[in-house]
Amino acid sequence: MKSKVPLIIAGILLFIFISVTSMLWYHAFYQPKKEVSVLQIGKDHEENATIDLSNMIPMSDEEGAQITPYEFQVQNSGDKEKEEIYRVLIEDEKLSDDPNFSSKSLLSRSQLKYQLTMNGTVIKKGKLSDIKNNILDERSIAKGKENNYQLRIYLGTNVANTAWQNKYYHYIITIQKMEDIK
Repeated sequence: MKSKVPLIIAGILLFIFISVTSMLWYHAFYQPKKEVSVLQIGKDHEENATIDLSNMIPMSDEEGAQITPYEFQVQNSGDKEKEEIYRVLIEDEKLSDDPNFSSKSLLSRSQLKYQLTMNGTVIKKGKLSDIKNNILDERSIAKGKENNYQLRIYLGTNVANTAWQNKYYHYIITIQKMEDIK
């Protein structure tokens, strides 16, 4: 009887080992993998980082097209085969904790113009106040692709007779996947 106890324990352990190994093999090789979609923002873009525009002067559209842009990119690095739909949003930012910037010295969107370039082509331009629901751009992107954006915001020459001196504009660029919006 004493010689049978180690054999029974070894048999139970062997059964457990075979069962666990079989389940792991099944989950690793036969169960369908979940597809993941990932939209990333690149080019030194920090999520919720405020972009500062201050000490601006009125300029023509031609001059505005030459200023240094804010650059960012959207990448679809997920493993879904379908295209992902996303929005590029611009949101005004007030720096209430900084005594140098108050809401009284905030430029109005009607005083500002913008030019949005994607992959080297100007896709939108006009008054910043014409942007509806803060949506700068909305489009789809295929798996493994990236869209490189450049955003230029400047004071148009039409504000020369308005109060624009010693004012600023701060904003945040965010990316939303359409499934995150619903």
